[in-house]
Amino acid sequence: MFEKVLLPTDFSADSQKVLAYVQDLPGTREALLLHVIDAARPSRQGPDHDREIESVRILMEKTRQDLEKNGVKAEIAIETIANPLMQGDIPLTILEKAEEEKVSLIMMGARGKNTIQNILLGSVSANVIRRAKIPVLLMRFPPELSTPGPHRNLFSRVLVPVDFSSPSASMVSLIKGITTTGQVILLHVVDKGESEMEIKEAVRNAWERLGAVAADLAAAGIAAESRVRVGYAPDEINATAEKDEVTLILMSPVGEGWTRELRALFLGSTTNAVMRRAHRPVLIAAGHTGT
Repeated sequence: MFEKVLLPTDFSADSQKVLAYVQDLPGTREALLLHVIDAARPSRQGPDHDREIESVRILMEKTRQDLEKNGVKAEIAIETIANPLMQGDIPLTILEKAEEEKVSLIMMGARGKNTIQNILLGSVSANVIRRAKIPVLLMRFPPELSTPGPHRNLFSRVLVPVDFSSPSASMVSLIKGITTTGQVILLHVVDKGESEMEIKEAVRNAWERLGAVAADLAAAGIAAESRVRVGYAPDEINATAEKDEVTLILMSPVGEGWTRELRALFLGSTTNAVMRRAHRPVLIAAGHTGT
């Protein structure tokens, strides 16, 4: 499914953690390690720039060898931005490389080296996700203070938020096609209702509809559980991800209420809020919106 994966790296802690999970991706045969050097400033040009490229090449070669030891064929690429007006920025360079190499997934850490600690999502990863036309796997990790546990396959316990829109239905279809999927948690959040009776009816209806989705997954050999919550959708999604200790959150870039024109321009508000606050990997499956 994700035959060729692009791995942008700036050698930050997050981008290095990503590498341990490449082998979990279904169908991956090849990985392309990419580092982008911003040489627009005069101090980054000349002999210093040449030394930086050589240092980067050595680091990436070591990473490439580590990936191949885990059975993933890997290559390296180094791109330099000398003139941002002509070449664009780092996110654009990553997206252009993804298109040029015809990759099926971009997999990256949430934060880079230069991100202030209390900013929850790095500008590079945010802009890649916002502009991407292919799936992006944003690797989120629990806070540094938490004790790291044993490695769990990314698809061993997947949370799929469902709002019964066409895009969310396509996420269910996508997970059915991933043969390594273990257990699926289906979640619907009731976030509107003008009376207690109306909310109760929405909850009852959600349980019924999720039951049908779970049965469909069971027919495909995938075990699924249902959850219905009432509240603000992003908070409930992230809270469920933590409570159920999921290994991955799978979301469409857009959801209920978005027009076709807006879908091409913006990331849905729920998806945006989830990915900015999550402490779990988030797979944002652009190109699978069911339109």
